[in-house]
Amino acid sequence: MTPKTPKKKTSTNSRGNYYKRKTKQFYEDQGYTVEYTEFVAARPIGGGKMIYMKKDILASDGIAYNDKDFILWNAKHTITGDISVEKSRGKKKYEEIKVPEFIKKELVIWEPRKKPTVIRV
Repeated sequence: MTPKTPKKKTSTNSRGNYYKRKTKQFYEDQGYTVEYTEFVAARPIGGGKMIYMKKDILASDGIAYNDKDFILWNAKHTITGDISVEKSRGKKKYEEIKVPEFIKKELVIWEPRKKPTVIRV
């Protein structure tokens, strides 16, 4: 009998990247062209060392657009299935940015083994 190997915990960063990819696919399946708006910036900290930080453009993970709509989207996920916390955090962040009225802002919240919940802000 072989001993069970402990299950590796998934880092928050890799889990977030997984849900960003799922959200991109979600919008592409609806006929949108999708681009990420998040990038990594290097910052020197002395001694020849760098730290890397993620930066969001307009507090969004990506944009989705077609000939009718332009959507800024932010992917969120919850392990417990309670979307209220992610909803309130995401809405608060999105309400701070000012964009023209024709640009829609959407939170896409993923729950385990379910279709996403899309909340227009």
